[in-house]
Amino acid sequence: MGESRHRRCAVSLDFVAVDVETANEQRGSICSFGLSFVENGKVVRTENWLTRPPGELDWFEGFNIGLHGITPAMVKDAPPFQERMAQVLEVIGGRPVVAHNAAFDISAIRQGCDADALDWPELTYGCTLVLGRRILNLLSYRLPIVCAALDIPLLAHHEAGADANAAALIALELARRQQAASLEELAAGVQMHLGKVSGNAWSGCARTLSGSGVLGQAPGASPDADPAHPFYGQTIVFTGALSLLPRQDAWAAVASLGATPEQGVNKRTTMLVIGDGFAGNCVEEFHSGKAAKAVHWQAKGHTIEVLTEGDFFGMLEEKTSSGTRQR
Repeated sequence: MGESRHRRCAVSLDFVAVDVETANEQRGSICSFGLSFVENGKVVRTENWLTRPPGELDWFEGFNIGLHGITPAMVKDAPPFQERMAQVLEVIGGRPVVAHNAAFDISAIRQGCDADALDWPELTYGCTLVLGRRILNLLSYRLPIVCAALDIPLLAHHEAGADANAAALIALELARRQQAASLEELAAGVQMHLGKVSGNAWSGCARTLSGSGVLGQAPGASPDADPAHPFYGQTIVFTGALSLLPRQDAWAAVASLGATPEQGVNKRTTMLVIGDGFAGNCVEEFHSGKAAKAVHWQAKGHTIEVLTEGDFFGMLEEKTSSGTRQR
């Protein structure tokens, strides 16, 4: 009976999983869209569409090319961003959207629209990364690690279509585990709300605030900290050098977002940020070196998440969980 209910709940899900790849360090420099279409709880097709980056963001950096393999020559004859964005919205057709680390993909779409002076699209979206944090107990919630934990194929990481397909399958598996019949039900069941982009405002896929408007005061949290930010209430330890920020500045940055920085990993630690080029792309990397500290504490029953430097700075860039368009 329980298993059949699991299956019935999942099969009614309809959404589009989205992934974007960018040409340079600017989030809005979208050069590829991945789209994976879910109907009645099944992935029915996946697309990978190239596009020329918008406006003045139409330039490529070697680092990005090295990640996804897309070159300026490959997008030279592709539709411009404005045209491709319209096609993406047409095929989404008002359905909810899913992305893994939606904070990046949705902000990239907003910034791409800004670069081409386009209106922001009307979107409702879920994030399999933040939902995974509420449902699973992993050392990392990076896409390759979640896929490995859930036995989901990730055929070509950073190929937009492959990443979108993986995000779709993760969402379906999380819904199955939670017996959720919709994305809204999946989010609500773990005290989350879906993100929205509407008009000139946006709010992220984040924890639901209590009636008092806060989730519980974090020790030493800044009074200006956003209680829905993923750093709020966390106890964060840094190990290894960060390439872009001295340790003292990193402590100050997370404290301003409601976290408590500490010097050593212990039973209070909830996040461990590893510098020195730690990539964290496979499970094996977490069982050696500095990440082994997190493995040790998780084995003792403590919840702890490992972040790479890229993960950390991506989360740090999202100062708030909602905002309005600046013109």
